[in-house]
Amino acid sequence: MIFVLGVSWGDVFISSAPLTPSTTGPALHVEEPFLRPLTTNEADIVSPFGKREVVTPSTGTISGTGQPKVEMHEGVDYAANPGTPVRAARSGRVIFAGFSKMYVSRTNKNDQHRFVIILHADGKSSRYVHLNGLRVRPGQDVKAGQALGVVAESDEWVAPVLHFEVRNIQGQPIDPEKVMTEVGNP
Repeated sequence: MIFVLGVSWGDVFISSAPLTPSTTGPALHVEEPFLRPLTTNEADIVSPFGKREVVTPSTGTISGTGQPKVEMHEGVDYAANPGTPVRAARSGRVIFAGFSKMYVSRTNKNDQHRFVIILHADGKSSRYVHLNGLRVRPGQDVKAGQALGVVAESDEWVAPVLHFEVRNIQGQPIDPEKVMTEVGNP
């Protein structure tokens, strides 16, 4: 193998400049913040992260027992009108876009909701549930603020919601409100 310095072949130029620590040293990694997934900061949280009581709309209780069911809510629900744009809260790669039995209607368990999962560079992931009009596909790279779809009708509460989750590298849910920032919202 022959190396020739200072000679070019087509559009490729060989440099004879010495490498400096600024070009060979460790790269500075600045963690990208999570932004709110809706285009407005005024969206009310109707169900926060954590344990919550769940009741059916018809009886006010689970299975007519008179007692509400307690479940772990692994994200936050933002009140949002159907058609409200939903955006990527952080840059990453779409690893899922479609339907899942994991997120189904409370009244009709056969009614699956569209959702998107984005894997981020640091191993965290974000999930966006109750979507319509998906604008992304699996394998696609997205930037923070990029449109993923729009809020769909849902029967989560009295009004439609966007369900938003953040998970750590092990896949465990973490409170999205603790990792989001208001700064830099596009």
